[in-house]
Amino acid sequence: MKRIILIAAGLALTLVTGCVVTSVYPFYLEKDVVFEPALLGSWQKAGQPDEHWTFARDKAIGYVVTCVSKDTTNVVQGHAFKLHGEKFLDLSTAQWKEDIQPEPVPSHLLVRIGQIAPSLKMANLNYDWLRELVARNPKAIRHIVIKTGDKQEDQRVVLTVDTAELQRFVIKHLNTKGAWDDSMELRTAT
Repeated sequence: MKRIILIAAGLALTLVTGCVVTSVYPFYLEKDVVFEPALLGSWQKAGQPDEHWTFARDKAIGYVVTCVSKDTTNVVQGHAFKLHGEKFLDLSTAQWKEDIQPEPVPSHLLVRIGQIAPSLKMANLNYDWLRELVARNPKAIRHIVIKTGDKQEDQRVVLTVDTAELQRFVIKHLNTKGAWDDSMELRTAT
């Protein structure tokens, strides 16, 4: 289980500083999936010339997303989808680096797409906001807390509700103050 979090966290750390919200279930249903051709290609993180993202087509309607930053390369699978008129990207581990038994359960990371052109703006569901929400109201959404150390900061909240419940939660908090991180901006790489 710790290996799952470390792999997912690798991409997460390239997205934003701090923790990100993960789920054991995808945030999308097949009926919600869309293909956004404008995502394909190479992108560079605004203000950080050493961070590059590549979106390549995977299967019929998915993406292989590669993020290279300094000495780290993360490869994840992505699915764009629409929910309540908004665009999102579900990112999950695309491959395992070694044979692990028992096989790990993939985790899913949700990214809200604010715009694709002329630059790609994305925002994560705010982890600190979620952690505070479930601390105040543990029944707000079904989750587990995974201890990765002895300190409070060494605990991870992982959502365990099914996709339909995840979507209701996301829709409920589309406009909730503090629920979404500031946008990260990627520009077409030159």
